[in-house]
Amino acid sequence: MADFKDASEEDLKEMERKCKQMVLESEECSEERKWLVRRLIELRLRVQELRETSDESLLETQVILGHHLVPQKHHIVTTGPIYCDHCSGAIWTMLQSWYMCSDCGFCCHWKCLNRICRICVHVVASEAGGYTYTRDICPEKGLSAQGYKCAECNARITFTFSKGLSLSCFGSPFRYTESSWVEPRLCDYNGLYYCQRCHWNTLAVIPARIIRNWDMEPRRVCRAAAQLLFLIEERPVLPLERLNPKLFTLVPDLSLVKKLREELQMMKRYLVLCPDANTQGLPWRSGLRTHLVENSGNYSIKDLVDLQNGTLIEEIRAAYDAMASHITELCALCKARGHLCELCGNDEVIYPWNEAAVSCPKCGTVYHRVCWSKRNHHCPKCRRIEQRFALQSTDLTESDKECEKDEQDIEHCDISQKDFLN
Repeated sequence: MADFKDASEEDLKEMERKCKQMVLESEECSEERKWLVRRLIELRLRVQELRETSDESLLETQVILGHHLVPQKHHIVTTGPIYCDHCSGAIWTMLQSWYMCSDCGFCCHWKCLNRICRICVHVVASEAGGYTYTRDICPEKGLSAQGYKCAECNARITFTFSKGLSLSCFGSPFRYTESSWVEPRLCDYNGLYYCQRCHWNTLAVIPARIIRNWDMEPRRVCRAAAQLLFLIEERPVLPLERLNPKLFTLVPDLSLVKKLREELQMMKRYLVLCPDANTQGLPWRSGLRTHLVENSGNYSIKDLVDLQNGTLIEEIRAAYDAMASHITELCALCKARGHLCELCGNDEVIYPWNEAAVSCPKCGTVYHRVCWSKRNHHCPKCRRIEQRFALQSTDLTESDKECEKDEQDIEHCDISQKDFLN
């Protein structure tokens, strides 16, 4: 299918129609259909751009392999050198035309646009339902399994070369002498080998090493893996307790964070009902990452790295103290929602997250932990509820019997009337 950079709206509609037909004719869940669907999305986005905007600068936005490549201005200020993710050459921002993907940060020269072969990692993550992580540590298959080719650009790679041998990567020839050699670079994330243009020895923390070994040491990964890991670094995509529950026993700080997050969940039930807390933005503006309050099971890579260096616990404790202070001291409404222990009759107000308190797993009533243990974990409120239901069931049974007797009497009267008439 030809490039649609300069195509008119009518041409794009025709290409869209043909592409849709090819999608319907392709095999379901096949790689061919996946590529055709991506192409169809690109065509529709291009048609939408032509319809909705008259600004010529926006028309220059390129959609290639899921990348939304936006042309960058020459006077853009950068904090460091920028390199092309396709040819790995430097981008002279003041002199050269270049593009950056608004989704994944992929950068490339204008001349490299038509030779891009890397799918946008944002598309890869979206197709996998948010994130697809490799659970095995560096699942290496070997260079021979790849046919001695780069896993991304298919350039020939090997450890030794004969004199005068010339190889190409992205169409650019590399020439080596008898003593020269190129290192096939291993990606620690997916276990594949890459050439030097697709693998820049970028360091990144590997999720599989965290899950299995609690290893936060950054490892060398390819550019595609680096962009993917950077994209999901702050997303809570790791259900750590389900993947490796033993970590919570071996890492004390991890079990502490789990306990604090569960208590934050209890506090949240108070704060969402408090108008003053909503005005102050609690608990979401307490300086804590939102997902730490919203759920207690998932973690992001950044959470676990910050946990190891001590930053996360300080952040959680600061939010914990602010929320607890509002409920137990500052807000009369939240304080009035506290509990009194029914078992001992003490006037002390207790809350579910107190160390000396425990909640009934059925009805949620809060008691002193000591009192709860003395009563062998029997909740008087649950017993009253069961007795009430039993009484209601008895009343309903007697009522049903009376109704059944009335129905029988009515049927008997109907039969008697029929006999009399006959």
